[in-house]
Amino acid sequence: AIWSFGTMLAPPAAYSSLWGLCLTRVLVGLGEGLAPAAAVGLMAECIPQKARARAVSLVFGGMDVGSVVGLLLAPLLIKYCGWNSVFYIFGLLGFFWCSLWIFMQTNGLGSSDQLLDTADLSSAMQKEVPWKEIANCTPFFATVATHFCYNYGYFTLLAWLPSYFEVALGLDVRGAGWFTLIPYLAMCLMTPFVGPVADGLVARGHSVTRVRKIAQCVALLGPCLALAAISILTSITSPANSSMAGAVVVLLSFAFAMGTWSRAGLYCNHQDLSPRYASVLLGISNAVGAIPGLVGVSIAGLVYDRTHSWEWSLFYPTMVFQAIGAILFVCYASGEKQSWG
Repeated sequence: AIWSFGTMLAPPAAYSSLWGLCLTRVLVGLGEGLAPAAAVGLMAECIPQKARARAVSLVFGGMDVGSVVGLLLAPLLIKYCGWNSVFYIFGLLGFFWCSLWIFMQTNGLGSSDQLLDTADLSSAMQKEVPWKEIANCTPFFATVATHFCYNYGYFTLLAWLPSYFEVALGLDVRGAGWFTLIPYLAMCLMTPFVGPVADGLVARGHSVTRVRKIAQCVALLGPCLALAAISILTSITSPANSSMAGAVVVLLSFAFAMGTWSRAGLYCNHQDLSPRYASVLLGISNAVGAIPGLVGVSIAGLVYDRTHSWEWSLFYPTMVFQAIGAILFVCYASGEKQSWG
């Protein structure tokens, strides 16, 4: 509801003042920050561990589908109904979807033996959040650090890929909107495989910890390999070489597709560590994970201005952070429920 309210206020705010428009974007950010934590809390309550990766990949994969649909619909709405129609229509859709939840009952989503014990939930709601235990939980901070490292690559690549396509590869991104769809389409195509494979491994007797680590390593090291190949191609590619540009697009699609496996890794891990306080843990992790969107994107731009090198400004730093995230997660993460969780 907060997201929809901020979205619908954007057009009139844009006509009134810049500060008013900025305030609406703050509301949108607040809504986007609350939604993942609320979703994780609901999944922790209603979804058994044996189906956790499928649920998480489906829910977070829905955001990718929404991005694809939005990017396809927005140009048509702008062309035929004006730019402000995008904000009004998407905002109304958000309010409509929000209203449906008023009539939904979570206690019908699974049998009593599958759900988190109701007494445990009531107890968790009445007790204070165990901040001291959370602060001393090494596996949780491994997840937080990994979230930061993963998002460094995700946000910086999304922000700078249009410029990279145009400057390094000589592609006209302004006349080819499909470039903006590449990351989301790649993730959409991979999403149906992530949850079933991860949950299948758990069902076959592999420990939750091992499965989470395997999935997260795929999500981090897979893009590392793709970015290493892209770095080599970038150094030998001229802007007029369309065949090399095609290879780069394929490798980037592979990188984003592999990143989707994080939904069977770190994005499940908050519920693994503490079903009771999963929403709190994700809130902390998500806040730290948002920092690269501010800092990483700016640093990449500053480095490029000084070096004019896409390898040193974008690809090498991303590879370093992805590798660090993989090492931390493998060494310190855990899929076991904590004593305070």
